[in-house]
Amino acid sequence: MKPPPILGPANSKNPLIPGLEPLPADGPGLATRIEEAEARTERAEVRTEEAETRAQRAEARTAHAETRIEQAETRSEQAKTRTEQAKARTEQAEMRTEQAETRSEQAETRSEQVIQDSEVSYRRLFEAAKEGILILDIDTGRIDDVNPFLIELLGFSRDEMLGKTVGELNPFKDIEDNQAMLERLQATGFVRYEDLPLQARDGRKMEVEFVSNVYESVGKKVIQCNIRDITERKRTEMISFQLAAIVASSDDAIIGKDLRGVVTSWNAGAEREFGYTASEMIGHSITRLIPAERHEEEVKILEQIARGKSVRNFETMRSRKDGSIFNVSVTVSAIKDSSGKVVGASKVVRDITIRKKAEETIHRLNAELEQRVTQRTAELEAANKELESFSYSVSHDLRAPLRAVDGFSQAVLEDYGPQLPEEGRRCLQTIREGAQRMGTLIDDLLTLSRLGRLPLSKRAVETGDLVRAVLEDLSSQREGRQIEVSVAELPVCQGDAVLLKQVWINLLSNAIKYTRRREKAVIEVGCKRQPIAAEDHAGPEKKANEDVYFVRDNGTGFDMRYAGKLFGVFQRLHREEEYEGTGVGLAIVQRIVQRHGGRVWGEAEEDHGATFYFTLGGEYRP
Repeated sequence: MKPPPILGPANSKNPLIPGLEPLPADGPGLATRIEEAEARTERAEVRTEEAETRAQRAEARTAHAETRIEQAETRSEQAKTRTEQAKARTEQAEMRTEQAETRSEQAETRSEQVIQDSEVSYRRLFEAAKEGILILDIDTGRIDDVNPFLIELLGFSRDEMLGKTVGELNPFKDIEDNQAMLERLQATGFVRYEDLPLQARDGRKMEVEFVSNVYESVGKKVIQCNIRDITERKRTEMISFQLAAIVASSDDAIIGKDLRGVVTSWNAGAEREFGYTASEMIGHSITRLIPAERHEEEVKILEQIARGKSVRNFETMRSRKDGSIFNVSVTVSAIKDSSGKVVGASKVVRDITIRKKAEETIHRLNAELEQRVTQRTAELEAANKELESFSYSVSHDLRAPLRAVDGFSQAVLEDYGPQLPEEGRRCLQTIREGAQRMGTLIDDLLTLSRLGRLPLSKRAVETGDLVRAVLEDLSSQREGRQIEVSVAELPVCQGDAVLLKQVWINLLSNAIKYTRRREKAVIEVGCKRQPIAAEDHAGPEKKANEDVYFVRDNGTGFDMRYAGKLFGVFQRLHREEEYEGTGVGLAIVQRIVQRHGGRVWGEAEEDHGATFYFTLGGEYRP
């Protein structure tokens, strides 16, 4: 605001106030007017100052008002910001509320799922439990549910059990009255029966543990009965009692010890064996029983036991309380806890002093026997040499005179036969036949004696080819006769081909000979498989079956009462006048078969033919 103009002296040329007449330059009223003018000037100045003051105040108020306006605007902006923030917080709160509601819904869903899973898990446990479970109504005691294990255990169907009380089921008739059991459950919430005898529907008897509990399910109290079959446990307990009784009464020393070798148990047999009482040994080291020079044995035994291994029939020396040393056989086995961890050892100690003395006696007798065997072997070798010498003499010295007798008898018959009477010719012919039979007998005896000394030369033998070759060799014996021979498929065998050929020669020639009186002879050669007799089964490496070769004929046969004589030297079941032979052929067969590790036997019926069987050792096949 501009200050008012300063008024100068009024004159006619510059009037201060319009309409006023300029004052005269002099005159009596001039001074007064000047004073009045000055007074008015002062007043005007005062008013000007006041106006300036008011203007300054107005400006201050205006500035103050502008400041307040700016502050108001600032507060308004802040309020607007706070409003926006509040709105944002409100939106966030609403979002959090929605999220909380969503989480609440999810929690309720999870809770329902957990409940469902829990029900499913319970049902699975209920169905898969390895003990019987009954669910009973708390008010009536009647069965609401039964699991499969109890159905299988008792043999009653689900329908047969539902709706009945426990006492109405036949296996539980020995349980107290249903109402009494309900009252006990309602009062205590728990009922238990131990060693309860039951009988299943099929008559099978058992012992069970019967436990009933009251619990709340879905806001309702129910009764759960658990039936556990303890038959096996009772049997195990009985076995444990019996084992304990056996240990207590055993004559052997049975000792328990930990892995440090400290004795934990000591039976009566140990007291008798070692002379220490249980109180003297339990808690002390087992080395008290071991001679000092053998302490290392215990260290090695404990190392093996710690690895889960056993020590069986370990023969050593032990010491008694009186200081005497004796022979023992020790068997040590690991003792394991329920988790399978080795926690100790069980030792069985047996006094073998008597046995050791017997073994020493046996060793001494064996030594004497070996000496006697050596002596007898030398004697036998000498006898064999004498036998060989005798065989040589028989084969050369004895057969030469026989050939001479046969030859000269034949010469006399040829040269002087017509001049001799009939009786003379018959006597010479008898001499010839006797000499020839004696020669054959000597040959058979020499063959039989050689069989025990000749080494076997085993190889694969085509049995079918061997039999056909023998039949070809015996073709001369079949001339002029009607003989039907059938040879089945024969398996390859392991044996001495030369000796086996002799077996087939003797058996087939016998079949040809003893069917001589049949108009049509029938001879069958074959092989069959049969289980090995128990007494012939040499061990697990042998198979279950063996090949049995046979020669069957429809000839004269023989009486089975005399079958034991078949394979003896010079044993004959028919007269020489009926069938020729020396009685050595079957003995040769038996000797050859036995040298192969087999056996031979015959079956027959008089006038209905005979069958001879034989096996060869090692001929075992699946």
